[in-house]
Order: sequence, then C-alpha cells, then structure tokens
Amino acid sequence: MPFTFTKTVHPISFSDLSGQEFERLVFATLLRMYAWHTLDWTGQTGSDGGRDIVGTRDDDYGNRITVVVACANWKSFTSTKGNSDIDKIVDGLGEIPHEVIVVAGKSVSAATKEKCQAHAKSRGITVSEVWSGSEFEERLRFHADSVFQRFFSGEELPDEASALRTFVQQLDPTTEREAGELIARLFDRPAFSTPIRSESNLPAFRQAIGDTIGALNTGIWRDREGAIITRISTRQSFTSVTVKDALAECVTALTGLRVIFDEGLRNNHIQPCQCGKADCPTFMIEHEYCERLENERSRVLNYADVALSELGSKKLSRHA
Repeated sequence: MPFTFTKTVHPISFSDLSGQEFERLVFATLLRMYAWHTLDWTGQTGSDGGRDIVGTRDDDYGNRITVVVACANWKSFTSTKGNSDIDKIVDGLGEIPHEVIVVAGKSVSAATKEKCQAHAKSRGITVSEVWSGSEFEERLRFHADSVFQRFFSGEELPDEASALRTFVQQLDPTTEREAGELIARLFDRPAFSTPIRSESNLPAFRQAIGDTIGALNTGIWRDREGAIITRISTRQSFTSVTVKDALAECVTALTGLRVIFDEGLRNNHIQPCQCGKADCPTFMIEHEYCERLENERSRVLNYADVALSELGSKKLSRHA
C-alpha cells in the first residue's frame, strides 16, 4: 500500500517508509538536483554492495565524475554503519568514486558526520557528504516539491529506475521556486562559471550556450550527446511579466555571447589548443575578447538572476 501523509508543517518521519520507498525519494530528488549523464538505481536489485544509486555528472571543471549514493534509513545512524557502507562502496565498485553521499533517514550528529567523512578520505574518496533526515527533507522539498506532493498524497512512485526517471522528468513543478531551481541548473556548469583568461578551460563552451538557449525556448534540456537531461518550464510559460522579460533578455544575451565567441574563432582572436585533440577544452584568448566574453556572460547571468529572484530562488554563484 502507498504511504499516506497528512499535510502539515511537521517533519517527515522517514522511518515509516520501506527501504525501497526511501530510495525512490532519494533517486527522484537527485534527478531534480543535478544534471546527470547517467543515474542508475541499483538498490532495487537487492544486491547493491552498499551502492543504492550510482551516477555520472560533470564537476566544476567539466570533468565527468562518478557519484555513489548510499541510502541509510536506519533506526539509528552510527559512524560504524556509515563507514561500513563506505567500505562496501570502495571494495565493490572496482574503482574509487569521486564523490560519495550517504543519505540518512534520522538525525546525524556533527561528530558522526566528521568520522564518516574522515573515513571516506582515508579510502581515497575526494568528496563525501552525510545528509541527515532533516537535511534530505529540506532538499526534497526545495528541489523536488512536485515529487514530495505526489508521493505524500498517496501516489506510488514507479519501482523501476527508467520509469521513475521518466515520471520525474514529466512532472510539472508545483511551486515557482521549484521551477526556478530547474532553470538555475542550466547555469550551474563551467561555461557560466570558469574565469575567462588568456588561457581558459572552457569545455563544450559553444554547445553549452546553445543547449541553454534551446532549454529556455523549448523546455527540453539535452546533454552533449543529445539525450534529454530533464524538462523545465519554458520562458513563455511563466505568468510573471518580469520573469518572461528577464528570460527573453537572457536568451538574447546568450545569443550575443555565442556570436562573440564565433567571431573570435573566425578571426583567430580565440584559438583552440594546438594539442590536436578534437574535444580539448583549452582555448587561447586575446585580452579584448576575454573582456567581451566576460561582460556578455555577466549580462546573461544578471538577467537570469532577475528571473530567479522573482521565482524565489537564490542568485547564481559567480566565480572569484
């Protein structure tokens, strides 16, 4: 039977959920939080070796990294249990993942988190996080309110990864803030955060601009290979004139950014690395074009921030 929930402001009692129900919520929340190349729910098979969810996505430098998530909806979360899951992940995966996230259904003390993170570091894991139940709930409500509303209104989520992925992709945001967070994800990548200098690492810069324009215009965000990452609200679908106008100006500025980049390439003011690798992300850029690209990109982010602020989302982070 599906779990039912009476709508109140009280914290969620994740202990009332089965292991699979908890993992479904974590999987759905992760789908809303990040732009994944792949995301697989392995826990449903029953023999996951501590790896309930495994995904790949780009880090801040455009490198593809492996992220492993362990769902720990236990009555009591201890560092011993958390460290045991970390060991299972490292020993069973065949390679050390870049990032490990352990998601608990209960409270987790700061000391316990520190012990688990120290153990993960000792096993060669670069980034590790432990989410307490309340921290997971905050992410669920913030990034995936549509999932939260459906699930706790009694609608069972699909129990197979691809079906659950499709279900989440097709869910319309239930709040303006959730819609804003999906748009904010478009700009959470190196093309919009890497400092532009005389030698810049800009992976798939031009394509990232085109993908963003396409997503804002059509509501479909695709990755470099053309696969759908997720669906978002189109810029035309918002009722707020402020949001519509800001996103329209954002698209215009994105187009201008692409024009400057193409002009620089055409006139050899921007030159790809001479290493011979077709997908090398390094570009040599003359000072004038560094300034032009930075200024136009700032316009893009400023217009996006106007829309996101109106939708109740945080401003986009800027590089130092």
